[in-house]
Amino acid sequence: MTPIHRLAITMGDPAGVGPEIIARALAKPAQGFVPLIVGSERALRRAFEFTGVSFDYDVVDSPAAITGGGVYLINDESSLGSEIPLGRVDAGCGDSAFRWLDRAIGLALERKIDAIVTAPLHKVSLNQAGHHYAGHTEILAEKTATKEYSLMLIAGGFRVVHVTCHVAMKDVPSLLSRERIVMTIDLFNQALSRIDGQAPRIAVCAYNPHGGEDGLFGREEIDAIAPAVKECVGRGVQAEGPFPSDSIFPQLLGGRFNGVVAMYHDQGHIPFKTTNFHFNPGTGEWETVTGVNVTLGLPIIRTSVDHGTAFDLAGTGKASERSLMDAIETAMLLAKR
Repeated sequence: MTPIHRLAITMGDPAGVGPEIIARALAKPAQGFVPLIVGSERALRRAFEFTGVSFDYDVVDSPAAITGGGVYLINDESSLGSEIPLGRVDAGCGDSAFRWLDRAIGLALERKIDAIVTAPLHKVSLNQAGHHYAGHTEILAEKTATKEYSLMLIAGGFRVVHVTCHVAMKDVPSLLSRERIVMTIDLFNQALSRIDGQAPRIAVCAYNPHGGEDGLFGREEIDAIAPAVKECVGRGVQAEGPFPSDSIFPQLLGGRFNGVVAMYHDQGHIPFKTTNFHFNPGTGEWETVTGVNVTLGLPIIRTSVDHGTAFDLAGTGKASERSLMDAIETAMLLAKR
């Protein structure tokens, strides 16, 4: 019998679209998993009104109270006031997002759930609440005592992992050590092997334009990136590079590689979102937003939507649940394997 996995779905910032995309996603019958929402019942019910969808759920104190199928909710409104803000920065919402994530991490570490799927939080609200992190990834790493981790984006055959992510551009060169690049390639190789069931072909981006032009535009390729690729190849990883980033992503889309290692946030995020996010200028709205954020290196499974709180869409009922559905599907795949 195929096991039924328990997925904790954290609501993220309740002033954003998190509650609405959860409402839309879980209004569809769950296939092979039991969703446990960790968030606010009032925010969920408000999302029902905004979206025009609803579903039955049971409020529980812990996963131990889950008795079968259906949807469950751990309701924690201890940081929320009498009215939940909408579409704006609020420290109470930031604290709530942090508390809900912290609760889910604890349940995952205790093996009471099989994976965490996160709706977006707002970094300013989070920091205003006194939680000084760059985002989900850094919280997850600290709470799980993980020293080596990376952020991977995945949408079908488009997979990209980042050596550095939520750091200022001026700090990137100092972080591009051979050891860190080797770690990232190794985590990526393990993850794609798990997802695809076979060893992947990995392309590694250069940091500088034109791959540095033999040191003319910088030495990161010579001093760190090329030695890292050579070390990984020596251990049997199918890695190549460094390649100029402006030409390697079309080769990924063409099937030459199964994934790309980017050196910094926008080097990976811009081509990923250009390919997988589609905006309709006629309506002024996003038509499709696909893609999943996976944190590699953790002792638990965590996937997330690859978009933000979208304060401008909060309360309209128009936010797409597609990325959340993709995140749930990816979490299920990782849990099975």
